Amino acid sequence: MKSSERLQSIRSQLDILGRVSVVELAAQFQVSQETIRRDLLKLEKNGVVRKVHGGAVTLQNKYEQSLAARFKHDIPQKHEVARLATELIPPGSTLFIDFGTTTNVFAEHMKQLSDLTVFTNSHLIASTMSAHSNCEIFVLGGKYDHTVKANLGPMVIDSIGQFLADFAIIGIGGVDTKFGFSNQNIDEATVARAMISRSAETIVLADPSKFNRHGIAHVADFHQVDYLVSSETPNDEICAALGENNVALMTPHKLV
Repeated sequence: MKSSERLQSIRSQLDILGRVSVVELAAQFQVSQETIRRDLLKLEKNGVVRKVHGGAVTLQNKYEQSLAARFKHDIPQKHEVARLATELIPPGSTLFIDFGTTTNVFAEHMKQLSDLTVFTNSHLIASTMSAHSNCEIFVLGGKYDHTVKANLGPMVIDSIGQFLADFAIIGIGGVDTKFGFSNQNIDEATVARAMISRSAETIVLADPSKFNRHGIAHVADFHQVDYLVSSETPNDEICAALGENNVALMTPHKLV
């Protein structure tokens, strides 16, 4: 493959995923990691990406990727994660649910649950949940961001501080043994941290694409999370970190 073709392919992946990994690209194109780093440097000079540790993130939009692209990515895995997570929620629970594509899919799977009280900053999740008359839904107020159809900013954080919940249901951008749980978007990470601080237990939803990657905004350390729900088992290093911090791993195959 020519260098120009490889650069175009990398740009296409950035449009869809919002982030690329040097290691993964090198394996994909069967070239050295140094070659990929030079490719990313070219794209950075052209204003397409910003290089980060281990890869690069797109500069074409404010977020890790567009909302439409995020909803199209890893849909089967997201539904599997959501289905598993509903098994952890007993009737009568109070939940914080943060904005995210996986958490929105989780909301779609809440039909089997009853007598829930839900606090969310996501207008999409509120709309999905409002179809269930046995749930009471509160939208946390703040500055509305139409690109993600959610309220963000300091007013949301103040609103979260007024309530207590049994569970925080958190979508995540990355799970990494060094940095814990993180997101690419700072505002989303701030909301997630606030929800975790006001909840008795935290359930993190992560499809396998989030393993061994990290964003720029810290959400939680391992010891702050009670459950990690995924459609696949992460590698041994992440499993060891989960075990050392008493985080229960829930997959279709097991609950550890």
